[in-house]
Amino acid sequence: MLVLINLESAEQRRTVMARQLQALGCPFERVGIDLRGATRAAVENAVRERFPALHFDAKVLSSAEIGCWMSHLVAWQRLLHTEAPAAAVIEDDLRLAPEFAAAVAALQSRDTLDIVYLGTSSRNLSMRRGWVLNGLAVYKPVGVIFNTWGYSITADYARRFFARPPRRIALPIDHFLGGRGGPDRPTIGVLQPAVVREDPALAAASQIGPHTRRLDRSLWFQQARRRLLASSVSEFYYSLYRYL
Repeated sequence: MLVLINLESAEQRRTVMARQLQALGCPFERVGIDLRGATRAAVENAVRERFPALHFDAKVLSSAEIGCWMSHLVAWQRLLHTEAPAAAVIEDDLRLAPEFAAAVAALQSRDTLDIVYLGTSSRNLSMRRGWVLNGLAVYKPVGVIFNTWGYSITADYARRFFARPPRRIALPIDHFLGGRGGPDRPTIGVLQPAVVREDPALAAASQIGPHTRRLDRSLWFQQARRRLLASSVSEFYYSLYRYL
């Protein structure tokens, strides 16, 4: 099972992603809950209608971030309505590697790790701590993963999450899943080599950045971050993680 997170208004992104997925022979479903600009009352009503057991802290999270959360949660719900042991969830500003379909299929039947990232800009991976899952190399991050480009999630984790939901959600979903979710966070690993990466052209226009108070979502911060990650300083710094 494969779910694409894509807002109804994001037609260009949908076209680009659909073309890639079709070329790889990957059928997919689309989910996109757009709460950008919604009033607090409208957001509360939307959450109450779909996820009455969850409480999102609207003083911390913007309406756009809550909509993003809900889009991912709907994808998890769809997984639980199938017999599949796992599903892949991907965002709509990616470039997919030729090995994408095979990696997603291999991760469907794993029996360890709640979430395996299919790719991430975070490079804080320990090359000494990892697993081989159905022939794929997956490594443990040292610290937090800060994006949700694409991941494989087990039905077991989705079931546990909905059975005992967090009492209060005050983190964006990328921070929550990536390691800051406290006792409710999943166990995670990162696939290497990655089978998804950010599309620079599509990702340049953030759909959440203009609708959140988070500093790290601002355009100047993202541009600075990309330049740093591409620098020789970054190469040296992250090379040290392989020994941790």
